[in-house]
Amino acid sequence: MLRPRLLSLLAASLAVLATRAAGATPNFPDVVASHLGLDAAPPCTLCHAGTPARGTVTTPFGATLRTRGAVAYDEAALRLALDALAAEKKDSDGDGTPDIDELRAGDDPNGAAGEVTTPEYGCAIGRGTPAAGPGTAVVVALALALAGARRSRRRPHGRRPALRRA
Repeated sequence: MLRPRLLSLLAASLAVLATRAAGATPNFPDVVASHLGLDAAPPCTLCHAGTPARGTVTTPFGATLRTRGAVAYDEAALRLALDALAAEKKDSDGDGTPDIDELRAGDDPNGAAGEVTTPEYGCAIGRGTPAAGPGTAVVVALALALAGARRSRRRPHGRRPALRRA
């Protein structure tokens, strides 16, 4: 009887840990600032719409970084994506000034306030598929815990099924 409870506790613990890890990458603004030689770290809204969390990287600049390989908690991938934007002279908001130049000038590469831009992600360009995140691990852990609990109910604890001899 203890085993199913232990599995449930383990699954709940994994769910809590995965939820905490699903937020924004807190050091990315500092990485952007140091890599590009900016005077100050940009705000989280450079990439995130609203409160930074998993699934909120929806600004044109943030989406462009993701299409160039930036992923959560991977500083090297972020640096490579920034370098790709600089090399391409990518202009995510279509205003005629490359994103990296706008950042170095202290401007927002997502466009002027209230300006509607066409982001470079999703169905508009049909690139890639979403990566499996911490939420996937939670679902897998819960499925394994439930499978283990079901299996343990099928046979009495401490007893192994008798082997048949031919």
